[in-house]
Amino acid sequence: MELEGNVTEKITIGVCVMEKKVKCGSEVFSAPMGQILDRLQAFGEFEIIYFGDKVILEDPIESWPICDCLIAFYSSGYPLEKAEAYAVLRRPFLVNELEQQHLLHDRRKVYERLELYGIPVPRYALVNRAVPYQELDYFVEEEDFVEVHGNRFWKPFVEKPVDGDNHSIMIYYPSSAGGGMKELFRKVGNRSSEFHPEVRRVRREGSYIY
Repeated sequence: MELEGNVTEKITIGVCVMEKKVKCGSEVFSAPMGQILDRLQAFGEFEIIYFGDKVILEDPIESWPICDCLIAFYSSGYPLEKAEAYAVLRRPFLVNELEQQHLLHDRRKVYERLELYGIPVPRYALVNRAVPYQELDYFVEEEDFVEVHGNRFWKPFVEKPVDGDNHSIMIYYPSSAGGGMKELFRKVGNRSSEFHPEVRRVRREGSYIY
């Protein structure tokens, strides 16, 4: 952006994301986010404005920093509607769309959108329950497989909650491999999974994708 006297005003880029998404331990930014911002700043044309959790969660949007461009993406606890209201108020250029990020709350909608645009997805089946432990006539479970609407999935298979904010993902192993289940979860210390040799049955307290 060029001003009078050939003085160039930097384009401001607002980074409106939760700190857990950009921080990595004691580092200010995680490696991927740090590389993105470093490359932008290397051009000399951009100024990065980092909003921070306090601003995002506590301050009214009227007092949020004003920027020319906005990087904002959803994660657990992120007030997406608030970010959308800010975008309407200040009209920055959106580096990534906000409205479409509501899809991320529901893995079923993510799969539907991928299929709509012809993007390959793995073979999958949906088990939808209105209430926990609801018995479903289209769902069958045997020792080494589950069957959904007549489609059989042999172990090993993956089970994901339809809730996009629930990161408790299970892998069930066949009896020929000793059975059991491995739970995948957000990294805690140096662990991101735990094996449960005694678990053979799939979950029934909610809705899942297989």
